[in-house]
Amino acid sequence: MGLELYGRIEDLFLDKEAAHILWSKYISILINLGVKEVLDIGCGSGDFCVLAENNGLKVKGIDLSSTQIERAKIKCDCEVKDVCDMDGKFEAAVAIFDVINYMNDKELKKFFSCVENVVEKYFIFDVNSYFAMNDLAIGTLKAEDESRFGVLYSDFEDDVLVTEITLFEKEGECYKKHQANIVQYYHSVEKICKFTNMKLKNKIPVSLYDSGEVEKWILVFEK
Repeated sequence: MGLELYGRIEDLFLDKEAAHILWSKYISILINLGVKEVLDIGCGSGDFCVLAENNGLKVKGIDLSSTQIERAKIKCDCEVKDVCDMDGKFEAAVAIFDVINYMNDKELKKFFSCVENVVEKYFIFDVNSYFAMNDLAIGTLKAEDESRFGVLYSDFEDDVLVTEITLFEKEGECYKKHQANIVQYYHSVEKICKFTNMKLKNKIPVSLYDSGEVEKWILVFEK
């Protein structure tokens, strides 16, 4: 599975400075809305959960990746779970750093329906702009540490970004090769609004990489 493989190398490729900027924007939004309790959908390795808790928020994290949750559970309250299987209600939910872009139209419709069953007030998430997917994301990235060498190759066509992940992991004197694809979909804000009964409260432009363009939109939906 591509997302599981990416989970094993995310720490090699994640721009932590950019991530912290984005996480801090979410914290500010939640605090300004008076939110106290949050469900982090797609919590990854749990870093946002930790930051949110350090800012006085109560956070529950869920992710589909067991690899990511193994890292996260030593930091925060989290588990491997689909939002459609969640019990109980949360004042607000967030989905940070491309979670929405990993779902196609059909998957998004089901996803928003499930989120509406869990959220009492707000759902806050980000989506990549067309510029980010068509210009910033394409091409090749390489990264390595003492035991791993990873390559990401991305191509964007017909509103679909396909990233081929290649990982070489050291095993004894040799390296074992792993390979898989992950797929992201471009979604306009206008299209997303059609997938949910919640109302768009705010649309916040975000630039994390000094491109001079809008790279993401943070969208605040209210029930």
